[in-house]
Amino acid sequence: MRVIRSFVLCIVLVAAACLLAPRALAAGFYASTALLVLVACAAILAHLGTLTSLLRRPVRVETAIVRPADRERLRNRALLDHAPIPLLYRTGDGVLHAANRAARRLFATEDRLPAAAATLLGTLSPERRVLRMPTVPEAPPRTFALAVAQGGGAGGVTHFLALTDIEAELNAADARTLRDLLQILGHEIMNSLTPIVSLAETAHEITEHPLDPAAAETIREALATILRRTRGLDRFVQGYRDLARLPPPDPRPTDLHDLLRALGTLFDARWTGRVQLETTLPPQRVIVRLDAAQMEQALLNLLNNAAEAALAATGDATAPDPTVWLQGHATSTGMLIAVRDNGPGIPDAYREAIFRPFFSLKPDGSGIGLSLARQIALAHGGSLTLEPARPDTRWRTAFLLSL
Repeated sequence: MRVIRSFVLCIVLVAAACLLAPRALAAGFYASTALLVLVACAAILAHLGTLTSLLRRPVRVETAIVRPADRERLRNRALLDHAPIPLLYRTGDGVLHAANRAARRLFATEDRLPAAAATLLGTLSPERRVLRMPTVPEAPPRTFALAVAQGGGAGGVTHFLALTDIEAELNAADARTLRDLLQILGHEIMNSLTPIVSLAETAHEITEHPLDPAAAETIREALATILRRTRGLDRFVQGYRDLARLPPPDPRPTDLHDLLRALGTLFDARWTGRVQLETTLPPQRVIVRLDAAQMEQALLNLLNNAAEAALAATGDATAPDPTVWLQGHATSTGMLIAVRDNGPGIPDAYREAIFRPFFSLKPDGSGIGLSLARQIALAHGGSLTLEPARPDTRWRTAFLLSL
């Protein structure tokens, strides 16, 4: 700043001398003219001296504000924050810390893990490195694989941990296994049923000719029973065959509001006057990518099961209280649709078995509805789970379909 002021002053003095010297000389003030010339020369010499000192001044190198060690730490943190999987580290005192943005978001912390999460991770043994834990509120837990590496001791770090979300991979593997199983069962059972059905029909036709009345009636009744049962079994296996041949979904943008309204219309067409449907729509428009036809089929199976369960609780189809609640809303990762009923609930002994093919709690059930619904959810990369029983609410059964 001082150099700039000196430069401006020199310019002003030289300019003033150049303007005043000719006038002083013309007026005969020779001494004043000489003084002005000397002032101008002195200003020029001072300016040249300032420029020379500036050129000779050594170049000053600004020192970095951030220390090299801190720069390395900040660079490492920036790199870790771009990693898509949650990364953790354990210090010598046994405390787990979030190492990147994904871990901080998953455990809702800026550094130390909450006590519940730290306890869950601490109970895993080297043989069991898979755990299920919630990621967002009101959504089913997801499955993570845990990888652990020994720490280098720098900064007191003893272990490094990485969590990988394997929920989609497990769902895809379950879907493939179930599809392969159903294809094998369908093939083997159909090979056995086809000749039985054919022989039963032939024998039934033969009994149409005159025979001993008593014997003919006995044979006719026996063959009619065989034929009826084999045809029923044939339809049963054909349903499983259709389940195994479920085509891949054709996801397209779908309005969740429209999907839930269409389900409500289909439900009312069958259950109006017997079961009440309560529907909760998202407060805002939600667009999701899914196969609307398949998803409608899956949810309609859940709704029909819920209606039958609600009626079973009353024991009287005319009771006014049987109710089903259909609820849908958006989550941070997609959407969640819940189907609840006020039926008798599912016994704890069967909560894990209800999704298995061939299993049904209804006397005349085929065990296809829930299996098909879960197959559709898995094919969409989602899940279908049974919510834990909650005695503090009127809803005894709740299925959660998340995408």
